[in-house]
Amino acid sequence: MDADKLARALSGVLSLPITSKSDARTGITEFRLQGMSRPHGFSVMVTPLLSRVKAELRLDRLAADLLRVMGEAGYEKWLQVAQISRAYESLGAKFQILVNGTTVEVLGSQELDEGVQTFTCTGSLIRTSVDDSNTDVLAVTEALFSFIICLLPLDLDPDLESTAEIGSVDFSFASEGQSHSVLSTRYERSRANRAAAIAVHGSSCAVCQFSFDENYGDLARGYVEVHHLTPVSSMGGPRPVDPVTELVPLCANCHRMAHRRWPPYTPQELAEAREHRAPLWKS
Repeated sequence: MDADKLARALSGVLSLPITSKSDARTGITEFRLQGMSRPHGFSVMVTPLLSRVKAELRLDRLAADLLRVMGEAGYEKWLQVAQISRAYESLGAKFQILVNGTTVEVLGSQELDEGVQTFTCTGSLIRTSVDDSNTDVLAVTEALFSFIICLLPLDLDPDLESTAEIGSVDFSFASEGQSHSVLSTRYERSRANRAAAIAVHGSSCAVCQFSFDENYGDLARGYVEVHHLTPVSSMGGPRPVDPVTELVPLCANCHRMAHRRWPPYTPQELAEAREHRAPLWKS
């Protein structure tokens, strides 16, 4: 397992700086958000085993401020965590996410009235390759990061939302040196939703199959634009989004073409337009 390569891949997909540190003795690799200093943040601890990869979210010993902020997230954000979990489970992963001892799938809004006292999260994924665990490690690690990021100010576009500072936990690093594509809604600006959609659908354009990774290499690692299949104005107000059925990766060109009309063109309509386009030059 190439821990440094995986940290770079996670950073690219989540648009956040992530570091890694491996312990050769135990085989455990620790991933952390750079800039969220100990002992006020969290780590994702990953262990590749013979048949599966397992991961665990570990809060630092003084992460009370982190729990407080998670408790202030709206109930819809917790519903969104459950949606993201289901998206990664479609890849074969399994998770246990407990909030105050209750699984997030059955969590009720009244159970958050007193805030978040405890938050635990573990995940595992059956290995798809005996020789190379990188892909499996990336999927399960990305999922655990997405769950917690979804509940923090880090999930919002730093260019449009004010940053927050919580005790010694500084979230403002998320806006330093980052460049983001600003779309039309808070859901489209979600790092967690975007990561889940790319994990499920891949990073190639759903219409023309253009891949930024293949064409630009490390410069474009993890980059693709993510498009809402259901226009947000048609949703009837804020609600959780299903990354599997409602989000789709598009290259910048196809994404721009989708929004050439209202309601937007569907990926199928764009693909048909490309297939039947007239030649640029006549002989």
